[in-house]
Amino acid sequence: MDAKGWKGADLIFDIDADHIATPCKEEHDTWKCLDCGAEGRGMPPESCPNCASKKIEEFTWMCERCLEAAKAEVLKLIEEFLIPDFGVSEKEIEICFSGHRGYHLHVECEDFRHLNSEARREIADYVRGVGIVFEDHGFTRLGSTRVLLGPSLTERGWRGRVARGVYTVIDAIDMHAPVLHMPARDLNWLRENRQAILEALSKEPPFWAIFSKLKKQSLKELLKAAVTQCACNIDERVTIDIKRLIRMPNSLHGKTGLKVIKISYADLDSFKPLKDAIVFRKGYLKLHVKRIPKLRVGEVEVGPLEDKVVELPMAAAVYILARGAGEPVWR
Repeated sequence: MDAKGWKGADLIFDIDADHIATPCKEEHDTWKCLDCGAEGRGMPPESCPNCASKKIEEFTWMCERCLEAAKAEVLKLIEEFLIPDFGVSEKEIEICFSGHRGYHLHVECEDFRHLNSEARREIADYVRGVGIVFEDHGFTRLGSTRVLLGPSLTERGWRGRVARGVYTVIDAIDMHAPVLHMPARDLNWLRENRQAILEALSKEPPFWAIFSKLKKQSLKELLKAAVTQCACNIDERVTIDIKRLIRMPNSLHGKTGLKVIKISYADLDSFKPLKDAIVFRKGYLKLHVKRIPKLRVGEVEVGPLEDKVVELPMAAAVYILARGAGEPVWR
């Protein structure tokens, strides 16, 4: 044993719908405080809003919208970060559906295989947009009037990414308004001047001085929202762990009964987890359902159900059993 040593590890990214705030979670996910019994829908709070307890139990389910959001994050990671910024080629990327609510992405390249945890943390922070200093990415103020200068939409790296993020936020300002913590006056100004701002950012060079009417803190909020828009939602713990065990392709996920499937980059866009990853395609099973939201497995849509005995196609039944939301009825 003493002669054994660490030889290396693929650079791995775990993208899971659990980390993505999709609106559909309000429809199918719930949480419960184990201390006071308070319940709620959607993503769980860090602490119970009723008693401040940290003991929160989650009840999560898959849906097509969650899985599409996770897939979009995988494509973002590949197309916006790994290929253009890190020089990774398509043939060095292996993608696997995890069998649950997300994907595992392996970078199989010797240049990354021997990186230690700290180096991998730097990569994880980079794709998550952690610690970005805007002044280091082209944002500066010049002269006595402090005119704002900034990067163009076509620049590479986080410079162009932030610029494009601002453009996206402004273009859909009403959708992003809830996360823009700025005075109503500044938010209304962004709404009223939306088209002029988009045109100013599209110029070469871009006319960032158009934001001179915004308070300094409001501009910072806008840039932070741009980073959030462009950052990739990964589980950084998986990326920095050099001894992490990852599910094998073609194995079954114990919480869903779905298969872990290797997918090529070319086929990712057309991949449908709730159809393509089904293993139990034949037969039916009667079970007592405790409580489930509306859900779809394959071509079958079931629920919402509570305290019901039903006979379901095997794939849907196995999924409900694996989630602990039902029990088989043998008589």
